[in-house]
Amino acid sequence: MPSSTLAKPKLSQKYPTWGAWVDSGDWAKTSPTGTLTLPANASEIMILALDPDVSVTQLARVTSRDQVLAARMLRLANSAYCAPLQEITTISEAVVRLGTASVRNVVLATCMASRLQSGNTYGTHGRGLAAHGIGTAFLAQLVARVAVVNQEEAFLYGLVHDLGKLLVLQLSKDYVRGGGKAPADDEVVSMIEARHAEFGGRVLREWRLPPVIEDPVVHHHRPDECTSHPVEASVCYIANRLSHRYGFGCDGAPDAPVLDDPIAQKLGLTEAWLTDLDARAPELFKNASDAFA
Repeated sequence: MPSSTLAKPKLSQKYPTWGAWVDSGDWAKTSPTGTLTLPANASEIMILALDPDVSVTQLARVTSRDQVLAARMLRLANSAYCAPLQEITTISEAVVRLGTASVRNVVLATCMASRLQSGNTYGTHGRGLAAHGIGTAFLAQLVARVAVVNQEEAFLYGLVHDLGKLLVLQLSKDYVRGGGKAPADDEVVSMIEARHAEFGGRVLREWRLPPVIEDPVVHHHRPDECTSHPVEASVCYIANRLSHRYGFGCDGAPDAPVLDDPIAQKLGLTEAWLTDLDARAPELFKNASDAFA
């Protein structure tokens, strides 16, 4: 008898509610899909891109194996975001133009965008989460520039700051696949609000991303609690607030008093800076969406 047939009654009998199953932590072993995973080729590229000694040739060779990733890199390298002086036509040129950190970011953005197209798992949430992640990533770079921290790292933790929401949505489907009763929408929303930052950190640990990426994700709602990378956590927090201000993948709140926030003041954000960003935000989001669409 197939193992999937046996798993259904066992899961629902041991954990009569979805919440009990998620709280148990056993989903990491019993969930049909486990946690969010990266394709093997993407994982290899991510590891290579984190190596300071990696060569352009190595990275280009591995990236070229995946036609979708290769096409995305060429598109980004030739986009308004990069503003190249001449057309870039090879992956090696794209790697040089973008830099290894940006290659890593393109890979992850591409994987997330592809995963979020799965209507069966993420329903109507997917596209909004993708847009919110991309918008927050670009805003995080701009905030990081003021805060004088690494902008490519800021892009990455801005991109994945809500990754835990995807895991919660996936687990709600996995529980049903295992024979359990579908959780109510408000139960899923409550779980997302309470634990998505924690779950996001767990996924990033499995992806073997460094703490400078994981910590801002875990603390992007409470940066003052982050002791190891407090400035980066603050950058992620403010970028998320700004993304909500402009409605990047979510309902906008244009009157949100961002500069009244002590975290914004600590980072050195000014009225002039925000006024300029307010004027550029729509074009920024369009360019970001076009580059990573």
